[in-house]
Amino acid sequence: MGHNELHDVAFPLHREQRLQEPPYRRSIQMNSIAILGAGPAGAWTALTLLKKFPGHRILLIEKEDVPGGITASFQWKGMIFDYGSHRLHPATSPDILRQVRDLLGDHLLKRPRHGRIILEGRLVAFPLKPADLLFKLPPSFSAGVILDTLGSPFRSSGGKTFREVLEGGLGKTVSRRFYFPYSEKLWGLKPEELSPVQAQKRIASSSLGSMIRKALSSLTGKNEGYFFYPAEGFGEITGKAVEKAVSEGVTFMPDSSLLSIERTADNSSWKLVMENGSSLKADFVFSTLPINTLAKAMNPKPPEQIMEAAGKIEYRSMVFCYLELKGARYTEFDAHYFPAKNLCFSRMSEPKIYRNTRKPPCRTGLCFEIPCSQTDEVWHMGSSEIAEKVLQDLASAGLPEPDVTDCTVKRKSNIYPVYDLSFRENTAPLESWASSLEGLVTFGRQGLFVHDNTHHTIEVGMAAANCLETDLSWNEKLWRKHLEEFKSHVVAD
Repeated sequence: MGHNELHDVAFPLHREQRLQEPPYRRSIQMNSIAILGAGPAGAWTALTLLKKFPGHRILLIEKEDVPGGITASFQWKGMIFDYGSHRLHPATSPDILRQVRDLLGDHLLKRPRHGRIILEGRLVAFPLKPADLLFKLPPSFSAGVILDTLGSPFRSSGGKTFREVLEGGLGKTVSRRFYFPYSEKLWGLKPEELSPVQAQKRIASSSLGSMIRKALSSLTGKNEGYFFYPAEGFGEITGKAVEKAVSEGVTFMPDSSLLSIERTADNSSWKLVMENGSSLKADFVFSTLPINTLAKAMNPKPPEQIMEAAGKIEYRSMVFCYLELKGARYTEFDAHYFPAKNLCFSRMSEPKIYRNTRKPPCRTGLCFEIPCSQTDEVWHMGSSEIAEKVLQDLASAGLPEPDVTDCTVKRKSNIYPVYDLSFRENTAPLESWASSLEGLVTFGRQGLFVHDNTHHTIEVGMAAANCLETDLSWNEKLWRKHLEEFKSHVVAD
């Protein structure tokens, strides 16, 4: 396999320009606001703060060399790839959609959803279609769905575990033969070991009736039948947002990973120490870091019970395997989903189809998502070894053998929060501790330990910025109101 060629995508400022005069080498004036993390939440926080605080210095601090986090894009072998399959969903609010359109112009494409699920050896269209549920799956599956539908009025919709909630709402057939193996692959726990909140946040259809209505809506072209996607990869959304923020005065600090954070000697502001040895002061800090990472970076360390809770919450990680193939396209489908536990990957996507492009004309690429923990063997395997495993499992799934010419692998930690049965007991003290910190708020998908889509995280970033008053005091009452509203967020797949 050949060498990797990774380049910045959707963030056109050259690296030399961005680092020509590192802001941490300048004298950082007071009345500065720091944002830790330049993903969608951090980027939109910066854009919103610009309007409220024209006289303040806004620092957008990112550990990677480009913004975006898990929503970033990169180039490899002349093709644009994302970290997995990302879409801007039609559930995005009109205001946020307008802002994204203003940033991207005609680069924001409206694309039809055209995916498949490999379910019990059968290829089924995704989004689901009623005819497929009845005629394309094994007869025992179809019969089970019919019986579960008839029995739904007699089932309890509540429960104390993910298993109980799903079986009560969807019945045993869909739960046991689709959702349970898929959830165990994604989160590494059996369904009875997961909190019912996991079902509420990740399963948009809470009953077979709503699942069928959702399937019918895709036939009429409503909601689930399309999505929005940038022409230059999903990272173009956050990249353009940060580009605009920088052009209007925000200081973007790439390659800046937080080592420690502490109150200054006079307790008037925060001192942030970076792993590169630099430090800066900020009067207010917005943190999108994982909440347990923030606790571990705090100096002095939080109380023992807080550190104990920080050590117990868990985020799922992901290995991404990318294959370069000969041929214009591998299939006509944008994404394939693989619930079966014997296959290492949970989803495969083909970026050229998302982008609706024919370039390059004789090559294409695939992205395979492999959920894991950092203690799992696959996290430590080499690129060629992972690619070989992926190809073996692809053959087991019954898909065509691809003509592979190269591969590369990337790894990302803290992808999904894991809602085990005790996660509330551990996040509650962390949230209480974080809310007691003067001049700092933790927010975003990782900071709030929540499952969210990109449009949700943008909304959270804007809301957080609007809770900071002009005198740099924090409007806790308004923030609590927003947090209650955020509880209604359900991830759209």
